[in-house]
Amino acid sequence: MPQLKSSAPITICSTPSRTATFLRRPRLSSRRTLTSKRPSRPPPFPVIESCPDPTCPCSSMPALDQEIDHKNTLNGTISAHSQHLIISTGRSDWTSRIEDESENGTSWGKAVGDLKALLGRKGEFHDAFNATMISTSSFTPFSARAKQKAKRITGEEEWEEQETVDALLFPAFRHFRGLVPLSKDTAGTTPNPHTESQTDPESPTSGSLRDFIAENLTPTNGERKSNTAAVRSHWHSSPITNPTILVCSHGHRDSRCGILGPVLHDEFNKYLDQRKGDDPDSKLCASSTEKFVASKGDDSHPAGLESRAEAQGRSIDKPTLDSIARSTTNTSDEGVASEDTTVNVGMISHIGGHKWAGNVIIYMPPGFSTGVPTSKPVEPNSLDVSQRASGAQTQHPLAGMGIWYGRVEPRHVEGIVEQTIFKGKVIAELFRGGLNQRGQLVRL
Repeated sequence: MPQLKSSAPITICSTPSRTATFLRRPRLSSRRTLTSKRPSRPPPFPVIESCPDPTCPCSSMPALDQEIDHKNTLNGTISAHSQHLIISTGRSDWTSRIEDESENGTSWGKAVGDLKALLGRKGEFHDAFNATMISTSSFTPFSARAKQKAKRITGEEEWEEQETVDALLFPAFRHFRGLVPLSKDTAGTTPNPHTESQTDPESPTSGSLRDFIAENLTPTNGERKSNTAAVRSHWHSSPITNPTILVCSHGHRDSRCGILGPVLHDEFNKYLDQRKGDDPDSKLCASSTEKFVASKGDDSHPAGLESRAEAQGRSIDKPTLDSIARSTTNTSDEGVASEDTTVNVGMISHIGGHKWAGNVIIYMPPGFSTGVPTSKPVEPNSLDVSQRASGAQTQHPLAGMGIWYGRVEPRHVEGIVEQTIFKGKVIAELFRGGLNQRGQLVRL
C-alpha cells in the first residue's frame, strides 16, 4: 500500500519550551468578505453633503477666544436621551449650574433643581433607559402664581405661594403651563406619610413637578400612570405645531457658545423676516418677540386658554405620538406652513459639545407639511408632479423630529432655513445627530 507523504513535518509539543509546527490551512477567500465593512443603511431622511453658500449678505463670524474643533467627526456626538424638557426663563445666559439660580429667588431655577433631583441618578424617577435632557430657554415665561400645601415632618401644614413655570417637551411637542416647584421640605425626596406636597385644589391650572413627571416623563406602562385623570387637570397643555429653532448661548459654561449663540439667534430672526419680505409666497416668519407661539391662534397668554389648542390639551392625557401626529394633520390650518406660521427662535443652556459651537437644534412638529392641509399624512415621495401642482399636501420629511447641528456659522443660516426647515433635508457636514418621534436617537 503506498504511503502518503506529508508536505511538512507535524510536531506536537506538550511543553512551551519546544516548538510546534503545524500544517497551515489555506485562507478561505470568503473570510475577507465576512470581515469587510457592511453596507450602511440609508439615512431616514433626505441628506445633502454640504451647506450651500449664502445668496444674501450675512453677519461675519465673531472672534472667539477658543478654537472650534474642526478635526473630529460630528455625526453621533449628541448625548443619549429620549426627551428634551426646556424651561422658559426670559434670559439668554445662566450660571454654570442652572439649579444654582434658585438662590437668586427664581422659580425656574428652583424647578430645574427639583427636576434634576427627581430625575437624577439617585432620584425618585431615575430611568437610565429613558433619560430626559433638561435645558432652560430665553423664551419669556408666563407670569402666574399658585398655592402649594406642604406638610412638614412635624405634622403641621401650611400653604406656600410660588410662581409657576412653563416648559416645552420634545419630541412630544407639548407646551405646558402652571408647573409648580416643590416646597423646600419636599424637594428631591421620596414621598412618605410624614412628608407630602400638593397644590391648591382651587387652582386647577397648576400642578406639582412630581405629578408632571409621573404623567409626562415616565413610560406609559409604569405604576405612576394610575391617576392620570386627576393629574391631567393640574395644568394647561397645548400641542406645538410651529417649528422651533434653539441655539446654545450658555456663556457661563463656555465662551464660544456665549459669543456665537446670540449672533446666530439674531441671524435666524433676520433671515426669516427678510425672506418673508422678499418672497410673497414665503410661509414662515420669525416671532416678533421672545414669546413662544405654540400654534396658529395661540396668543400665548392665560387669557386665551379657550383656543382650540388649549381645549385639545385639556382633553388629552399624555397623547401617544401617533395621536399627536393625527391631531396636527387635519383640515384646519394647524401644523401647515401657512402665511402666519411662526418659527420660534430661542437661545438655550448647555446641551453638550461647546467645542463644536455654534450648536443648533431644530424641532419640526408632527404633521408639519410643505403644502395645503389634508386629512391624512402623506409620504414625502408619494406625490407626482401633477398631484403637487393640484395642491396635494406633502408631509415634511423631518416632521416630528429634532435635528442637531454643530459648527454652525452665520453663513450657514440661510442654508439651514432653506434646506432643512423648508425642504426637509439634513446637512451632513453640520449634523451631530437627531431624535425621532419615538424618542430614539438617529445618526447618519
